Amino acid sequence: MRISRIAVENYANFENVDFATDDSLVIVGENKAGKSNLLRALRLVLDPMLPDRDRQLGLEHFWDGLGDAKLGATVKVVVEFTDFEDNNNLLTVLGGSLVDTEPPVVARLTYLYRPKAALEGTAPQTLADYEFLVFGGTNEDNIFTATRRRELPMDYLFALRDAESDLLNWRRSPLRPIIEELTSSLDEKTREELQQLVSDAQSTLAQRPEVSAAADKVYDRLVEMVGAEHAVSLTLGATPTNVDVLLRSLRLLIDGGARGIGDASLGTANLLFLTLKGLELERAVEAGERSHSFLAIEEPEAHLHPHVQRLVYRHYLGEKDDAQENITTILTTHSPHIASVAPLRSIILLREDAEGGATSITSAAEVDLLPDDEDDLQRYIDVTRGELFFARGIIFVEGDAERFLIPEFAASLGIDLDALGVTVCSVASANFLPYVKLVGPDALGIPFVILTDLDPQDDGGAPLAFFRVRDILALWMDQEDIDQYEKFDDIWKDGELNGIFVNDKTLEVELFQAGMGPAMEPILQKHAKTWGAQRKVMMKGWIDNPTTLDEDKLLGWVGEVSKGRFAQALAGSATAAVCPGYIKNALTFVKNGFSPIEP
Repeated sequence: MRISRIAVENYANFENVDFATDDSLVIVGENKAGKSNLLRALRLVLDPMLPDRDRQLGLEHFWDGLGDAKLGATVKVVVEFTDFEDNNNLLTVLGGSLVDTEPPVVARLTYLYRPKAALEGTAPQTLADYEFLVFGGTNEDNIFTATRRRELPMDYLFALRDAESDLLNWRRSPLRPIIEELTSSLDEKTREELQQLVSDAQSTLAQRPEVSAAADKVYDRLVEMVGAEHAVSLTLGATPTNVDVLLRSLRLLIDGGARGIGDASLGTANLLFLTLKGLELERAVEAGERSHSFLAIEEPEAHLHPHVQRLVYRHYLGEKDDAQENITTILTTHSPHIASVAPLRSIILLREDAEGGATSITSAAEVDLLPDDEDDLQRYIDVTRGELFFARGIIFVEGDAERFLIPEFAASLGIDLDALGVTVCSVASANFLPYVKLVGPDALGIPFVILTDLDPQDDGGAPLAFFRVRDILALWMDQEDIDQYEKFDDIWKDGELNGIFVNDKTLEVELFQAGMGPAMEPILQKHAKTWGAQRKVMMKGWIDNPTTLDEDKLLGWVGEVSKGRFAQALAGSATAAVCPGYIKNALTFVKNGFSPIEP
């Protein structure tokens, strides 16, 4: 089973959001965007441990944009489920909540917090006039009871959880069900053997001379104080105990048994806690105590080394074939390391609208991608550690050369990309289309610009950039309008209006023509395969008269160095005075809020 859709209305940061989801949910977004509030909204529907008094909301839980209209508004949370028709237990639990009976069947649970029905339309005066209900399907009388919630509960691990304290507290410890299962599995013979081992050990301990001497020392002092007549006989020994109590006293030890959890690092404690929690949830389903589990973890990266983050959450968020069938994982995270191992379609992006005062939510679950595009993106995101999901805007470039140079040119123009939350992402090719499909306006909705080479054809045909720009514009323009492009200048103009900036040939030629020739010469002299008198004279001539530049020869020399290494060495010479026009235009577009400058 999986959650297939979530909708939230008038709750916390959310005015009205409605989005599809995939097998796992990885919720990303900036601070204050509402990641924790989204989990709390899910708890209103799913968490059997949430007291009913916490389902009675306060005015502070209503969407702030309601203003004075909060009293009278209705809070609504909808969660839909699918892919459970082969599970008889889940069909029993959710059978009365179906809203689509055609395979794959869909069940819906709804939480409402609204003015009491008894008011019959009269405006509520206080929250005492409100009631909540959780119902299945479309019938409000079909109450989804706490008993049924316990069949598919949501286990919620807070961001500020104290893993060490929970591990040491018997009532809260995820080790508890493992010990209880161990205890119940022992037959009578095994219990008697263990009890005898304990009794023998206690007796041996008490009979040690050192232990007897310590007991005598206490007894002698007691006699000195009150006399032999009032003193009681004393021995030292372990308190008699039965096997159940003994097993309950078992604790996890680390470092070969040398230390307890109290001496563990915070990262180790969190890692052990998550391991035990996973085992606890698996056991609960296998034992028939529940039919499905939703494990929600806030900021799971807490105290974990980046490599361990990726390993642990690759386990939780593995491929569909490896995923735990009866456990749905829900994460909120600031960590690109976790986003990097998340299945692409699990990403749910929260973005705060400063002007509207509400948070928007976009999901990658239903992005229109070809299988090859999806595989390409999954590999790319793994390499870049998922940073693009945390960006307020993206500058897509073809390769490392632009990735090294663009931030330097931006700084020289007084544009702080970090302050703007803008990431420069190399796609290591000129194939921008799948990335635009992922982040474009019909998908995750992350603003972007593209910097690309013209790549003219030797046969004089349309440059490759023409097809590149046309295919991207076709994602949101009518095909009739796309087919009408006859002049290259027209498509370049429309491309720039949509954030796509094309140079006149290639990056290195643009840099030279913009005035970076003098900075290029010492780099080529140092790193090219050869740099004799002929090359020196040729380079000097090009610098003196850029119109004489042999573009192919220059690109050949740069290739001897490698484009990335060449750009890295050249980045220190990037200034506003030598910034190529198409780069300056793109950065101005970024500075203007990813919008063209009005003429």
